[in-house]
Amino acid sequence: MTTAASKSRLSVALAQLGPGLLMAGAAIGVSHLVQSTRAGAMYGWGSLIFVLLANLMKYPFYEYGHRYAAASGQNLIQAYRQQGKRFFLPFMVISGISAVGSFAVDAFVAAMLLKFLLFPQVSETVLAVGVLLFCWSLIAVGRYRLFEQITKWCVIFLSVATMAAVVMAVSTTVSANLGSGLLAANSTSSTVEVVDTTIYRPSVFSWSAVPFLVAFMGWMPGGLELSIWQSLWVQADGQDSGEATSLAEASFDFNFGYILTVVLACLFLVLGTLTLPAQGMAAEPAAFAGQLVGMYTNYIGAWAEPVIGLCALAAIFSTTFTVVDAFPRTLEAGLQELVPQVKEASFPIRQAIALIHITLADQHLCIKNAG
Repeated sequence: MTTAASKSRLSVALAQLGPGLLMAGAAIGVSHLVQSTRAGAMYGWGSLIFVLLANLMKYPFYEYGHRYAAASGQNLIQAYRQQGKRFFLPFMVISGISAVGSFAVDAFVAAMLLKFLLFPQVSETVLAVGVLLFCWSLIAVGRYRLFEQITKWCVIFLSVATMAAVVMAVSTTVSANLGSGLLAANSTSSTVEVVDTTIYRPSVFSWSAVPFLVAFMGWMPGGLELSIWQSLWVQADGQDSGEATSLAEASFDFNFGYILTVVLACLFLVLGTLTLPAQGMAAEPAAFAGQLVGMYTNYIGAWAEPVIGLCALAAIFSTTFTVVDAFPRTLEAGLQELVPQVKEASFPIRQAIALIHITLADQHLCIKNAG
């Protein structure tokens, strides 16, 4: 009975989580997989301060999204429209342009990981477009509920896999240092190569670190458009379930997802600090993501590649999946505010917007790779 009751409570708790985990899925991607690990590799433990500071400073802006949606029943797009077209139209244009870049970057990083792990003979552009179309088809077929369920389990798996990777990295570091100490004490002729966890790294508080920190904190854990997405998802969750989300439920969901986002950012930074060298890292985020898996497995062991690989794939897939839903959802909501007649249309506007942006992202990647 105790086991059954525990399972029942766990199921109820998971069922209450929705838009908050979607926000976590959107935030956990390039900022965590690439930037957090890079921060740890380049600057070590000191960069942890800036992870926590960035998340603390952005918390009030993100929190407003679910609060407004739960209290008013409206989303932030509707609130922005009430401020007038001179503010709203530039917002729509910027969102449309940002969508193309986000589609391209997230899909390309996912493609690099897939190429590194599973499909070495397939071009990155083909894999990137395949990832975008796969995400689009799942959202188009299953709509909000399937989208929520897939992202929810993706984030849960990512959390477990990342914790396992951190445990393995810490265990390997401790074992290597202890083994090195014992060999040094008991033998003067034998030598062994171990990881130097006290390697010199430049100070994160130096002027040379400012450009990196500006970009790092700007995208940690994500852009401020996450608050808009949160309001849209809270509204969609209520419409899909047929029951409005209360402020208490929305706040619990959001805070759980946000805390998870912060914890995972810290864990990825720990992995970068313990396992990645400050020198020899690829400059491009997409190339670095593939290099990341190789570095982990070289250090922890080849047997860990499935865990590390799936962890990285879950991170970037969750972001790509949520981005493919969030930007078209935002643009559709904005179009409905500008042209109210659009609400009555039977044509799947959101899916069409997503396909247009996938096509534009594909063109962007083709031009980039050709150049």
